[in-house]
Amino acid sequence: MGERKRAEYDVEISASVTADELVFHEAPEVVSRSRGEPNQEGTVGSDRSGLPRPVRTGVVYEDVRADYRLASRIRPPGEPSEDDDADGE
Repeated sequence: MGERKRAEYDVEISASVTADELVFHEAPEVVSRSRGEPNQEGTVGSDRSGLPRPVRTGVVYEDVRADYRLASRIRPPGEPSEDDDADGE
């Protein structure tokens, strides 16, 4: 999840959860984003097993695991952004 080396981020949050059984009584609405000023850049990502996309309500899912990571940093003034590097600027 993510291209940067761990040491290059200013802030990193990660979480993991496991369950023998899991039932959703309501369909989840999940949104992840990182924001910062000035010149913030970051990545978010998740890996999961035992759960389809999207999940269905009332279904018993077994042997579930979900891993989530959010990482962000403030880019120093004058340092090119990852988008600038990709464009060859």
